[in-house]
Amino acid sequence: MAMTDDNSGDDTADLTRTTIELDREVWREVRSDAVADGANVSEKLEEVLVDYYGLDA
Repeated sequence: MAMTDDNSGDDTADLTRTTIELDREVWREVRSDAVADGANVSEKLEEVLVDYYGLDA
């Protein structure tokens, strides 16, 4: 189960904080790709989701 927290009080970014549960192997792959790209896991997950949904973010 994920909980979200809309950070509407933050004027510098339009971000939402959430907690997710992932299979450990999935987490390792995402983390590995993030490190290889010089990004953090949140940035990598956002990139993957933007690509998957065909969004312009």
